Amino acid sequence: MIDQSQTVSHEVQKQYEQQQIVDCTTITHMFGLTERQCLEANQFNVGKARWIYHPDEFSWDMADRMTTFIKDNYPKPLAINYTAVSNYMWVDINDCVKMASLLRGEIVWTDEVIARVVKLRVQGMAYKYIARQLSPTLGKGNV
Repeated sequence: MIDQSQTVSHEVQKQYEQQQIVDCTTITHMFGLTERQCLEANQFNVGKARWIYHPDEFSWDMADRMTTFIKDNYPKPLAINYTAVSNYMWVDINDCVKMASLLRGEIVWTDEVIARVVKLRVQGMAYKYIARQLSPTLGKGNV
């Protein structure tokens, strides 16, 4: 018997190849799954968008859509399944993880990030604007 993940992934792939759009609702009816089970089971990743934070292009629409999905499907203490989030958003999983972290105001203070902060500060940028360069939710007191 083929496992659920392979079956769901195969159906997602067929949908994607036919119309470039994935509709988990159809798949849930085919296999008697919930939408969340479908999203968690799918391993097909072709064609997913990138979502890289850029302060001048940031849209709260996508961020709100992702955070609403997480709140509705993974209330505390459930661990967030980023495979499901990635499939729901149809965005690269690593970008979903990074954006969720940024939306929580969590910054990994690597040497690269610190060097960027120093460079912006030397150029005369105020801390509140530097914070916005790093994350949509980071405050100037965190820089």
